[in-house]
Amino acid sequence: MSLAETTLINAGLQAGLFDNELLNRLRPQARLARQSLLEALARELGLPHTAFVMALARVRDLPFCRPGTWLADEDALARLPAPLLRRHPMVPMRPLDGAGLLLAVGDPDDVIGIDAARRVLGPLPLALADADALAVLVRRLRGGEVGRGGGDLDPVALFEQVIKEARLLRASDIHVESLPEGVRIRLRVDGRMQEFGGVLPRDLGDGLISRLKVLGGMDIAESRAPQDGGIAYPLGDRETVEMRVASAPTKFGERLTLRIMKSDPGRLSLDALGMPAEMAGRLREALAHPHGIVLVTGPTGSGKSTTLYAALRELDANSLNILTAEDPVEQVIPGISQLPVSGKVGFADALRSFLRHDPDVILVGEIRDLDTADVALKAATTGHMVLATLHTNSAAGAVTRLADIGCEPFLLGATLRAVIAQRLVRQLCRHCATLRPATPEELHWLGRTDGEVGDLAVPVGCPHCLGSGYRGRVGLFEALWVDGDLAEAIADGGRERDIARRATHLWRLADDARAKVLSHITSLAEVRPYLAGAD
Repeated sequence: MSLAETTLINAGLQAGLFDNELLNRLRPQARLARQSLLEALARELGLPHTAFVMALARVRDLPFCRPGTWLADEDALARLPAPLLRRHPMVPMRPLDGAGLLLAVGDPDDVIGIDAARRVLGPLPLALADADALAVLVRRLRGGEVGRGGGDLDPVALFEQVIKEARLLRASDIHVESLPEGVRIRLRVDGRMQEFGGVLPRDLGDGLISRLKVLGGMDIAESRAPQDGGIAYPLGDRETVEMRVASAPTKFGERLTLRIMKSDPGRLSLDALGMPAEMAGRLREALAHPHGIVLVTGPTGSGKSTTLYAALRELDANSLNILTAEDPVEQVIPGISQLPVSGKVGFADALRSFLRHDPDVILVGEIRDLDTADVALKAATTGHMVLATLHTNSAAGAVTRLADIGCEPFLLGATLRAVIAQRLVRQLCRHCATLRPATPEELHWLGRTDGEVGDLAVPVGCPHCLGSGYRGRVGLFEALWVDGDLAEAIADGGRERDIARRATHLWRLADDARAKVLSHITSLAEVRPYLAGAD
């Protein structure tokens, strides 16, 4: 085991990322799998390499520098000899808050390199950064002077690093973007974009784009028109990462977006999504009906498909004939027939075909138009349970949305069983969140003017959450249950405000948001957009 790996493992142990029991359990497993102990720890903990570097920074009481969020001092960097940078990647940098100059290094024990840099620049204090990210930054800023640097990084090795980091961070998307100065990689983690290293030099970035287009089965000679593709990337011996790839031409070159498909639907359940127990129970009752429609609504990226998959897993696929039409099929569920829609077979066509296959339950990936909605409504009236998603901002808004595209109100009233509206917010990191008394303003936002809220949980930041204070996301849910009175209001053509007013069984999004803040699941800052105007 190299000194660097030993140092990082010891730092992780001291920072509380894991204990000796886990270390001893993984040691023989790593040896058997012929992988480093650090890699085995990262996989077991679901943490990227950066988390161990942050742990080392905390143990050594050093600032942690993430290239892309700090500013490189190019004048100071230009004074460092190219041979030094080639062997010891380091960059003089300033935090965005305007603090003094620091020397960002990948190894705080690199006495030779640090002393050589300090002889040129003076006794700069140290900051710790990921060594690979520093190597990429040095190569971009000093180009041909330092050669390739960073262990001869090439597009193949670079993508291997990116996909490993993305999986460990639980990223949903990888963005590769052409900029005037090079190519930037960003990951969407817990709904937020974060940069992977610094901006890549143009040749390395373009090589990465070509590599991804080849893997995705796309035409690398075509760079002026959008393309779509797919990648099944083997990561080790036991895992294949499925990705959807889309390219688009921009002013400064192509950009690619890779959507990472979730590979473990077995972990999905309504309770695990953060749905309140009472709401989950009522949804199960709605799903138990032999016919009707259950809608899940919300904007793009709000987790609608995940909720539908969880709902499907509540059903007995062995005793029911379940068919789905999806764009695309994001997760394969055993015992269910899943059809990917395409230019040749749309949602409405798939639904018409399904009705000839004796279905009990039909899932429609999205109701986009009257044709699809009309077939779904008719299927629900002829003895089938239909699950579908719809783009609306509220549960009551789903009814008026369907009416606006031409659905008959009497059919909506007769078939709708439940409408779920949802959003996703970040969960507080359980390792570092801290409690403090609520302020009067916070009490107002939470609707607690009696002052009986007590303490609120707030983010802090640690190696477990890579300094963000949050780790993972949880759903905020709104639910509208359609009883006889509300069905009559819908059939009479009631608008959104009227439906919400007449609903006797309505759980509002703001109610769930406040409940999750008071339960210390998330912070008030995360849910505040959903509280504005709620009352």
